[in-house]
Amino acid sequence: MTLPVLIREVSMKKIVVIGGSVIDIFAYPHHRMIMNDSNPGYLRKSMGGVGRNIAENLVRLGLDTTLITVLGDDDAGMFIKDSCKNLGLKLSIVDVATTPTYLCIMDEHNEDLISVAAMDQIEELNETSLSKRKKIIDQADILIVDTNLSIETLTYIFDTYDKDIYVDTISSQKAVKIKPFLSKINTLKLNRLEAELLSGIHHEDEKDIYRIGDYFIAHGVKEVFITLGSNGSLHMSNKISRFKPSYRVPVLNSTGAGDAFFAGVIYAKLNDLDPLIYGSASAIVNLQDEKAVSSDLTVQKLDETIKEYKL
Repeated sequence: MTLPVLIREVSMKKIVVIGGSVIDIFAYPHHRMIMNDSNPGYLRKSMGGVGRNIAENLVRLGLDTTLITVLGDDDAGMFIKDSCKNLGLKLSIVDVATTPTYLCIMDEHNEDLISVAAMDQIEELNETSLSKRKKIIDQADILIVDTNLSIETLTYIFDTYDKDIYVDTISSQKAVKIKPFLSKINTLKLNRLEAELLSGIHHEDEKDIYRIGDYFIAHGVKEVFITLGSNGSLHMSNKISRFKPSYRVPVLNSTGAGDAFFAGVIYAKLNDLDPLIYGSASAIVNLQDEKAVSSDLTVQKLDETIKEYKL
């Protein structure tokens, strides 16, 4: 049965993403992972970086997106530049010596076992380099930042730009950087560990996740989305308090699912749709692809996924 093509007018708002671009290297074992030993397996290489992932997802959903990032004058940098050009993702590049790299060791269930992010180069995304790009940022309707940025750079952004700022906290170690800026954040996306660390509230049951959401709203965040992996996700604001369970899907790679979820949320918010439904659909599409961003992602694919899983 062929599904009808849904024609929808896409938001023309301009988005600027400020964040990391990396080369992802994923290592998959053939069998159960044995720690402290050599494990037979195979490698997959693709483009990544939370900022870049979100930006690519948004472009695939038809949104006008510019990515401000660091890239090296090397093969990896050229690979990312060529890909962005082919996608229609606009770039403003801060030149560095080498392109950042993310190495992820997967377990036998295709879940992230341990990772190393070699991303010191992103320190070059600082006040000096961003002030040179003020014209680009001034034209944005919304800004999206990730916590790969330094505390000094985040301070500059929040103090300089009176815009709707969306934040992806990335990891528990980096999430603490945004605590001083909660009252200036329009939309915040975190996972359970990041939310627990920032709020100081331990999550054991569904009541706790609502308490954690209340913490961020009480501290000035306009909207918060908390992902709990296989246990679902929460959307909370002053007007909304809603939890949605997850759905069983075949997982090829969980890395990038959170970025896809956030892109789905942003697409929905800009087009007056349900952000929790579209975020969930985008994550489902991503989980079934070995790459950090699924090349299958389109608006039509999201709508088909929503129908298929009865989201």
